[in-house]
Amino acid sequence: MYSEVTLRDGVALWRSVGGSGSVVPADGCVDLILRDDAVLVAGPSTRWIDTLADGDEGSFGLRLPPGEAASVLGVPLVDLADKRLALEEVVPARDQRITAALRKIAGGLRPAIDLTTSITSATRWTGFVRRSASGLVPARVVAEELAWSERTFRRRMAIEFGYGYATLVRIERAGRARSVLRSGASVSAAAALVGYADQPHLSREFRRLVGMSPGQFVSSSA
Repeated sequence: MYSEVTLRDGVALWRSVGGSGSVVPADGCVDLILRDDAVLVAGPSTRWIDTLADGDEGSFGLRLPPGEAASVLGVPLVDLADKRLALEEVVPARDQRITAALRKIAGGLRPAIDLTTSITSATRWTGFVRRSASGLVPARVVAEELAWSERTFRRRMAIEFGYGYATLVRIERAGRARSVLRSGASVSAAAALVGYADQPHLSREFRRLVGMSPGQFVSSSA
């Protein structure tokens, strides 16, 4: 059984009990996962992944939206993309504090905001970048709006998102395509509505980011 609740600033809490693992589309997020009394860091995903089966007591997770985990963990994300690591390997100095906080959040003894207060200041530009990517705004225009050079923009993306702006655009576009397909649109219509060059373009992106073809996705969502 899986349940999820979305909090402010795009942060989400989720719980899974008895899950055997599944294919999860790329979302560019970072998850802090408490399972078997240990915390794993699922780095920002830029391709589909296979999730682990739940531990004996299930799994509990804190999902941080694209661009926000670096401020919580205090480390650059560029080396964490598409990796699953023990929290103590990623942030040994903060391991015990974050683990204790996550246990209390999982038990309902502490609000998630206590662990995510650092997001507010970061959200000013990272939120703007996410909205821009969703709107397919070119990287050059986003950098100009931020009064940064394109080189600075690329560097900040690598540090705080763990991947480049073009990757974020692809992730956001695939997410919109999934929503359009769920609404009943044909694959060709979804490709045109969301901004793919053509249907084969959408299919290629789906296989990399979603882990299945558009047709398989529609069948699994029915």
